[in-house]
Amino acid sequence: MKQQYTLALIPLLLLTGCMGGEEQSDDIAVSASSAGGDAYLSYSYPTDGQAGVSPKAEVVLRFSHAVADSAAEATSKIQLEKDGEKDIRYSLEKVDGGRSLVLTPNGGLDAQSDYSVTFEGGSLFAADGSSITEPNAQGEPGIQFSTRNLYDGPNNRVEGADSFEVSSAVPLPDSQKSEPGQFGPMNFSTFRLKTTHPVHPQWEDMGGSVELTDSNGEPVDAKVIIRGNSITVDPCVTETLAGCGSKDDVLEAGETYTLTLNDLPSKTDGDQALNQEFKYTPRDTAPTVVAEQINVDSGLASGESEDQATRSILNGQIINGVTLNSVLQGTAGPSQQTGSLFAELGYAPNFDSDEPLPLRIPRNSVLRGTSIDVKVGGEVPILKARAGDGNYGPQETTGDIKVTMISDATGYLSPNPYTDDDSAPRHVTLFMDIAMNTESEQPNAALSQDLMGVELRGIAMVRDGVLTIDAIGVVEPELLGQEITDSIIAFNLEGDISEDAPTDAADLRPVDDKPPKLVSWMPGNGPDSADPAVPKTRQRMHRPGDPVTLNFNEPIDEDSISEGLTLDADGAEVTNLETKVDGTTVTATPPGGLRHNIDNYTLTISNQLTDLAGNGATSKDLEFSLPPTPESNSDLTPARPPLALTTYPGFPCETDFSEMDLSAGVLGQCYDDGAAAYEDGRNPTRDTLPVSKLPADRPITVVFSQSMNLDSIRLGETFTVEKVNENGDPVADDPAVTGRLEKNNQRIRFYPDEPWEPGAFYRYTMASNTDENSDACKEDPPASICSSKDLPLETDLLEGLGGDNDTPDPLVIYFEGVKPKDSVFTPLRNLPVRDTNSNFLVDCAPSETDDGKRRFRNDTDECLEPFNDSTEGSDDEGWEPAANATKLGVIGGTAEAEGAAVDDQAAQVGCVAGEGKSCPRNKFIYQTYALNTEVKGPGVYEASDGTKHKGVLVDLYPTMLATSSISVFTKIYFLDLIPLQEETVTNTQVLRMRYAKDDPSCDDDQKECARNSLIPGVITTGDNGQPIFVTEVDLLIDAPDMEIPLGGTHDLYGRPFSLKLKGDITFFDDGRMQIEQWNTQAVGHNDELMVTANTGGFEDAGIVTLKLPLEIPKEGLYLNFISNPVKDIPQELRQTTSEQ
Repeated sequence: MKQQYTLALIPLLLLTGCMGGEEQSDDIAVSASSAGGDAYLSYSYPTDGQAGVSPKAEVVLRFSHAVADSAAEATSKIQLEKDGEKDIRYSLEKVDGGRSLVLTPNGGLDAQSDYSVTFEGGSLFAADGSSITEPNAQGEPGIQFSTRNLYDGPNNRVEGADSFEVSSAVPLPDSQKSEPGQFGPMNFSTFRLKTTHPVHPQWEDMGGSVELTDSNGEPVDAKVIIRGNSITVDPCVTETLAGCGSKDDVLEAGETYTLTLNDLPSKTDGDQALNQEFKYTPRDTAPTVVAEQINVDSGLASGESEDQATRSILNGQIINGVTLNSVLQGTAGPSQQTGSLFAELGYAPNFDSDEPLPLRIPRNSVLRGTSIDVKVGGEVPILKARAGDGNYGPQETTGDIKVTMISDATGYLSPNPYTDDDSAPRHVTLFMDIAMNTESEQPNAALSQDLMGVELRGIAMVRDGVLTIDAIGVVEPELLGQEITDSIIAFNLEGDISEDAPTDAADLRPVDDKPPKLVSWMPGNGPDSADPAVPKTRQRMHRPGDPVTLNFNEPIDEDSISEGLTLDADGAEVTNLETKVDGTTVTATPPGGLRHNIDNYTLTISNQLTDLAGNGATSKDLEFSLPPTPESNSDLTPARPPLALTTYPGFPCETDFSEMDLSAGVLGQCYDDGAAAYEDGRNPTRDTLPVSKLPADRPITVVFSQSMNLDSIRLGETFTVEKVNENGDPVADDPAVTGRLEKNNQRIRFYPDEPWEPGAFYRYTMASNTDENSDACKEDPPASICSSKDLPLETDLLEGLGGDNDTPDPLVIYFEGVKPKDSVFTPLRNLPVRDTNSNFLVDCAPSETDDGKRRFRNDTDECLEPFNDSTEGSDDEGWEPAANATKLGVIGGTAEAEGAAVDDQAAQVGCVAGEGKSCPRNKFIYQTYALNTEVKGPGVYEASDGTKHKGVLVDLYPTMLATSSISVFTKIYFLDLIPLQEETVTNTQVLRMRYAKDDPSCDDDQKECARNSLIPGVITTGDNGQPIFVTEVDLLIDAPDMEIPLGGTHDLYGRPFSLKLKGDITFFDDGRMQIEQWNTQAVGHNDELMVTANTGGFEDAGIVTLKLPLEIPKEGLYLNFISNPVKDIPQELRQTTSEQ
């Protein structure tokens, strides 16, 4: 065996340039040059002809000699060109003594573009005086490469071509391999395809199939992985999963295999499906040998500083160091990768000198990275989620960062394409599919995912019997499901291939015999569990459309899901469970989504759920439920229409466009019911809304207050998107904007086919007929956007639920396209909420009094009861607000009366006044709310009092929220003799977040201040080291349906007030973020919430005029936001006009 190993490696040594006792080095060409040879380019990243390059990549040029030209001189000679546009600006850095040049394009590379690097300014000069001429490996002079499509965004930026087909294949199929130097199939090949469109993630459910068959037409066992536009087919012919990637896992050399793609649906174009077939006749690679390639420690893992760490000869980065660059997390790292890769090398005598020598690294190979601190925006440390006692945990770290090969990585060593010099380093190409995850729960859930088609390009050299590989690759993981991050990795691996090396390193490869471990899950254990989730109200935050997500400590075999997971709903098994595997996570949801009013869901994990090596998981039952919703079956528990909680772009109100001037950025004002206000009260404030802006690469996104009838939301019918001119009229030609509509239970997103054009105007319209007696939602198909309870979308809540609803009231939003932003759009929901059915009422055992007033109980478990365990206080001392509740009071306990009653009259919120009752549970209103934010990055936020907060800047998009009703009682002594208890019922109240002042110093009391800006805020560090969010918000409050006793009127319309907010940020172990907000100052002591009403009369001729001085006490308002689930399974991922 020893002799066979040595014989196998002799041609490898020849290939890598080591023979005759002279060890190759990357400097060997210097002596060749001194003997009359020329200096040359020996390596580039990207390499000539490379496709699918990350836009975050740098251009690296490696030469046989140090470059004598200064950086400025080299910049004047080297031209970077994009799509025919010359002189793309870049900065240039000399690395490794001038042997390498690193070109960093200003602003990065553009996606979906063709680039070339040429020496238009003349040859470079080497240190020995020789010239370095323009390189070329293939095709046109210079180096050509192309960047990848967008992962998400407008369809034509996600698609590489109009037609849906395979754009590239590795290895090349028989029909495409025409030259000896091309990389064809081997008997240990993994087949990798790139497609022009992303494949629909539910391709199997939609009838698609991928199959590998032998020459007899018999299927070959193979792992099929499809993510986006990447398809991997990894054959495994061994009896057990543990044997996959071993020497026994090979196809029959010389036999022809067929890879068939049948009816794979396009994610972006519903009219197209992929049907192609490829033939492969693999070559024999035996007798192979396995060499251990060790990831070299730069010094970081052993405690050295970054300044002391070993740097790559290619780009000057720390070798094997992973640094993630993002807005949400900042610059995180470097994490030092360590571990060994066991590369199986083909038998070199079977391959000619001009042919690539194949290699394979088996699936389930693992590299580990050292732990790094987790911070928001690289500035604000994250703490471990707090325990039940309210203490803060230690600073969050990733723990070990693990990279696992989820398929066999394959590639090759090949002659240097840039020169015929035998002493030049050989090139290495490796294609990998990997899963990333971390040891710590929170970052594991935030980062875990599959990364397909990771491509390494490098050089191989032999020094002192050690095969050294230096390579560059770019990984682009998605963080929190919100942002594509990036990391350029400079790999450095060493392997002993001397005669003293082990005869074969295959036996040194670690054996995976440990079962996968569940480290966290969503929604998490309930409050009565022995190990409740943090916070214990997590299950109450779950909504239809949110999946169940399981986060494991290693990748799960996707083929084991059907047998390894079952879901029961109240004891009945859910059929056709929809599942998705991504990295170490498994996501599951029943058809149509999880539902309220299921007493108990049980997700059972059995030992049939396995890791990549076939180890079964520990059996476990996970029990959960969604918060109940009262049945809407009476006047006391009425069903109410759904709201658009957020519209991005835009503000979710029916708008008066009579003064609209799109070119000037003027949209109009929300329609309201302010004309009905008490004329002797305060006049309503009305803001003019600005024209919203939508970056070119983002979708329209709408979040609803209730689960929707998805069949009622139809692109081109009840949901339309149009291009308009500056007057707001549809453009003359074809105004319809085509694209795809993604629908979930409570959210829709529209992706246009073409990016939004900067400076152009658009509008989208959601059809609604808000007449409660309308049959619009019962038609087939519905003529309005409707809830799952067949109620039309409410678009004019500011005019009241009982307003003018006799005509259709579509919600029309105008916006302007702008260039893409570097900031990160982060949507939030306000959960948990007491009003689970979003009917703006508390439906806890409702009843009716003798005088027709509605009452409910605050001591029942029939609905979400906040006083049980989600808030603090007592009936004796009063209660703090629960999540998404606001406590209201009457200042001084009195109202001022004029007319038939005078002086101060007893008044209080929640129960009768002046009778010695306190009713502390009845002083709260409950909000239904969602919020969009823009995370901008590090900066300094200045509060209105001049306090400066350093941290991560976040802008809030103004929107509108609704609250439940509350009663205010006043004991009036009519004519100072007759006591009367008057009850004022607010009914649904509407709060509007106002756009921020363009000039923060502008005084609203002195003049009308322009308001066109988003609301600024900051994530910073709190007093206990915890992350907190600080902001100030101006609002308007309306109560259009307020009931004044005996038919009076009031002035609570367009009433301005301000909130100063601050609260902790908690990161759940399922990857989500929770932001708490408490008001830090009382509101109302400057009469901001003074309600003036005349009662006992008609219109403005009441008998008694009351002034009710309402207040929100300090920390009487508690908002609780959570981010969306990291993983998602949309109920309908794509709807195009052609699919109607």
